Amino acid sequence: MASRKLAPVGRSSERLFAAGLAGVHVDEYRLRVRSVLIDAVLPLLAQAEAERKFPREALRHLGTSGLIRERWPAGDPGDEGRAVILCEELGRTGLGGLGIGLLLQVQAVLSILVKFGRNELLSNYAAAVLDGELIGCLAATESHGGSDLSSVTTTAAREGDGWRIRGSKWFVSPGGAADFVIALCRLEGSGDLALAVVPRSGFQARQLDTMGVRSLATARLSIDAAIPEEAMIAASGSGLRAITWGLTHERLGVAAFMLGTAVLALELSTTHLQRRSTFGSRLFDHQALRLRLAAMWSEVRLAQRGMHAVAATFSTPDAASARECAGIKATVSLLAERVVTECMHLFGGSGYLDTESPLARLLGDCHLGRLGAGTDEMMWELVAGGLLPADDVYDRFVDVTA
Repeated sequence: MASRKLAPVGRSSERLFAAGLAGVHVDEYRLRVRSVLIDAVLPLLAQAEAERKFPREALRHLGTSGLIRERWPAGDPGDEGRAVILCEELGRTGLGGLGIGLLLQVQAVLSILVKFGRNELLSNYAAAVLDGELIGCLAATESHGGSDLSSVTTTAAREGDGWRIRGSKWFVSPGGAADFVIALCRLEGSGDLALAVVPRSGFQARQLDTMGVRSLATARLSIDAAIPEEAMIAASGSGLRAITWGLTHERLGVAAFMLGTAVLALELSTTHLQRRSTFGSRLFDHQALRLRLAAMWSEVRLAQRGMHAVAATFSTPDAASARECAGIKATVSLLAERVVTECMHLFGGSGYLDTESPLARLLGDCHLGRLGAGTDEMMWELVAGGLLPADDVYDRFVDVTA
């Protein structure tokens, strides 16, 4: 791979939320993102869904627009404010699996390469993704372990001046289109977890038939690759820290995407209720329907405000940020799935038809938020790990002698 310039060039080195969580600066950025997605990416969706393929043109358009490099100004930690707005708009544009695939490049793949890629080879991979020229994947899950990353059996063994990576990975997205994968593996001898970049020549992909996100090209991989020393991102026990950093970014991105999907469903339903009439009145004039809609809008707006506040202060890969993003992903994914279900119901029979609205597809896509980057249960376990007793409060209010 030819040498590339890693240093991202964005419109501004200042973080988006530095001037506040809302305002003209946020609105202008959001509208610019939306324009790129609607004009250049959305036209690719129908064919991608029909063929179950992730189109690399989508990533190329995003890279050419400069939006990926703007998300990573001056490298790590980048701009998490721009990240959540970008991911929200990927969901709000209704991009489904195509949008998730783009999200994974911006959040999961680049968060690891930008922070832990400390040599020319890894910097070249990062630069190519920033420019939308290469598609990467995070390959962690295996058939027997699911979200349990401690049970990884893919191995990395010394071979000459480099490494031999062998194993299999499940649910790798967008594995069917990947130019390389970042594989979680176990070092032979020490048993420590490590991360290694494996090029397309080092793995075979078998695409899976998923219920939703059909344009995500999720695949099962068989890996047998000889890689140079420089392709090892994290070894000597640092693999778990690096994969956690990547998954933490991915989880926040997934939460933003699911929130954007919920906003799309609510916008469609609000308009439908104001246009459609029954018994001589607009559906919106029926109190039960408009109040149900108002309650969902309020929940989504509250979740959005909270997520933006987290993004504004997100900078270090510590346990607290990992737990916080895990909780946000689980909470927002559950909310989005419920909102899309209710909105499909508000559309009546037409909401159940793929030919008349996108709601049925959105519902199929939404459930991935509760599985990808860790199941709900795994997320709640991470949150529970940070719950500590408040002994002074307990003793102040609870009389155990009574």
